[in-house]
Amino acid sequence: MKKTLEFLKILFKIFIIIEIMIAIGSILAGVIFSIGSDVNVIYSIIVCFFAANYFIYENLSQIIILFYKGLILYPLIYLKVFIIIFFIIFFFKLRKKFNKKLAFKYSIIPMIIIFALYNYFFRTIPDYSSKTHERIVTLSDYKKYQQGYCLKEDRILPKDELYKRVVVDHFVKQQEYKKIYTKMRYNETCECGYYIHKDINLANYKDYLRKNVYSKEYVNYDELESVDYTKYIVVKNNIAGFTKPIISFDKGVIFYTDIAFDFQDDTYGIYKLFLIDEFDEREDKEKEYKYRLRVFNHELLSYEADIKKKRSYIRKFDNCGYSNFNPEKEAKESLEEINFK
Repeated sequence: MKKTLEFLKILFKIFIIIEIMIAIGSILAGVIFSIGSDVNVIYSIIVCFFAANYFIYENLSQIIILFYKGLILYPLIYLKVFIIIFFIIFFFKLRKKFNKKLAFKYSIIPMIIIFALYNYFFRTIPDYSSKTHERIVTLSDYKKYQQGYCLKEDRILPKDELYKRVVVDHFVKQQEYKKIYTKMRYNETCECGYYIHKDINLANYKDYLRKNVYSKEYVNYDELESVDYTKYIVVKNNIAGFTKPIISFDKGVIFYTDIAFDFQDDTYGIYKLFLIDEFDEREDKEKEYKYRLRVFNHELLSYEADIKKKRSYIRKFDNCGYSNFNPEKEAKESLEEINFK
């Protein structure tokens, strides 16, 4: 109890010192700002005082929040920093009583030994189910992970199961990304989902879309059926896709076919046919139809070339089938790009 009171006293003293410094600065700033203006000196000082308080404590609160988040997300980094600070302080304490060599021997050398032991017995592995996207494990668990083990389940997942998990995790996070992005940019709720169309299959989807170039929409949205896409996932060798085209929306219409995910080691690429579903009614209809047909042919050729040449955005996944897709981070980055432009 006494230690708590002493700590509170120290905090109170720091608070008083900060407020005195703010008051002195506010008086000086208030007097300077009021010179040559009709603003009352007292009023100017009060405004400066409250503005300075707001600025300091607002930033201080942000620093505390960042420190807290860092402590929760990266505890071992903070532990390392604490060990370094502790032994440095210990070194200077010892130096006062002994010579530099002895102080170094009993402070810095033990610190080096602790870090060497830590680096020998512990390793970092990917864990994309966690916020930090990594996990600290023992050396034995690290070796098991290198062999392909999903440590959470203590087994090596069959390729089919592993790849299906990656597809599901990616699709779940993709929908989460759309919800976050829509909320942040438009302050609206995203009615996100995955759909199928009764008349569209793998054999005819190209012809169906090419035919609908001459309509206002590539697909009849009223005829789409919300679906559990996991029932349509199929894996063949290192390729995952669907037995029927899965349809989604993101500023346009997106088709995922039998070749949707390409896996290589611990990375994967995504193939999707994306079409901006816009029809300019101000233009001559025949002219607009020709333009849409050119755009469709270009997008289709690009899509097929991506699959053939394996040109796709490469993401990573861990041994338990979690993707490194970070919905919140990528939504913020997308908005920053738009605001920058």
